Amino acid sequence: MRATKFRALAAMGAAAVLGLAACSSSSSGGSSSTGGQSTSSTAYPQLARYIASLEQRPASLGVTDPVGAPIPQGKTIAYIQCGSPACVVDGDVLQQAVSVLHWKMNRINAGLTAQTIQAAWQQALTEHPDAVITSGVSRALFNPQLAQLAASKTPVIDLTTADPPGGGLTAVFGYGPEWTTQGKIIADYMLVNSGGKPFNELSVNVSAYANISMISAAVATQIKASCSKCTASTLNVPVTSIGTDLPSRITSYLSAHPDVNWVYVGFADMMTGLPSAMSSAGLGSVKTVTIDRTSASNEYMQNGQSLVMSAGFDVGEMMWRSVDYLARLWTGKSTAQDTALSGLPLWLITKVNQPSGNPSTGYYPYVVNYPAEYEKLWGVK
Repeated sequence: MRATKFRALAAMGAAAVLGLAACSSSSSGGSSSTGGQSTSSTAYPQLARYIASLEQRPASLGVTDPVGAPIPQGKTIAYIQCGSPACVVDGDVLQQAVSVLHWKMNRINAGLTAQTIQAAWQQALTEHPDAVITSGVSRALFNPQLAQLAASKTPVIDLTTADPPGGGLTAVFGYGPEWTTQGKIIADYMLVNSGGKPFNELSVNVSAYANISMISAAVATQIKASCSKCTASTLNVPVTSIGTDLPSRITSYLSAHPDVNWVYVGFADMMTGLPSAMSSAGLGSVKTVTIDRTSASNEYMQNGQSLVMSAGFDVGEMMWRSVDYLARLWTGKSTAQDTALSGLPLWLITKVNQPSGNPSTGYYPYVVNYPAEYEKLWGVK
């Protein structure tokens, strides 16, 4: 999806929100099908069209200008890998991208604690890479190392974070305003797919990932602004609960708050084990949404197990975009198309439009065959 198209959609959504009345239990009139859910076309007709447009698979990267110059070979990229399983998958995709340009990637495991994250960045400093790529962690945890990298003029690219570019972050893909927009879209999806009836929403936050908090804050703001009888609440969980007791934490909350019927769950790794736990607790009717995707979340959605929608950006494509940014930076070309705000392809994925993913990772591209598009931009045969 081109940046201009996304901005137009976002503007359309904003206009729709301005014209909305508070939620009404009345849903007389026709209805439409959006993402496999029954939607009220009379309650939020503009939002319904907006959400339907975002369910169309993106057709373009939004990056069209060839690099048009020989790209230097032999560069070394330090990839500081966050402690989430998704970051391992993203690192595999980055490895594919750098290999196309005959660059080398050194993977540094950052773990989940402040100490291990600091150690990973310190290791990157000692390796003297040509550039550093990371994701998901607040710069507050590595500001001293970031300052040293900036002093040595080493580019640092951050992905899926709350932090804006600048102050040592050379480029950022998927940050602040984009997460706020995504949160609004998630709320819009709930509004459209609630049949015009009031609902109660829960957002599951991980404090270690500030971008998740930005999404949930925007979800709450949008719901409260658009539906006077709806509620939005938050459950904060530690990062160490992911892969351990997170399903029981969520089901315990939902059992204690039986009126909750929509849950935004931070990101796809946090969905693992949750639908079966919800079903066992008699909570199978509660709808969940998330961002990103895994093999487990793909299966949950396809089987109709609680998860009805995944919103987001293709982080795999962000990895290739990061390499494209460096190729342009090191050849003196404009990086404007890479960094255009809200220029990332955005897609709302449901049971209806979900492609089949890699059996082991759940990964599938948003833009079909995007690596070939980047190779063409790089002049790689």
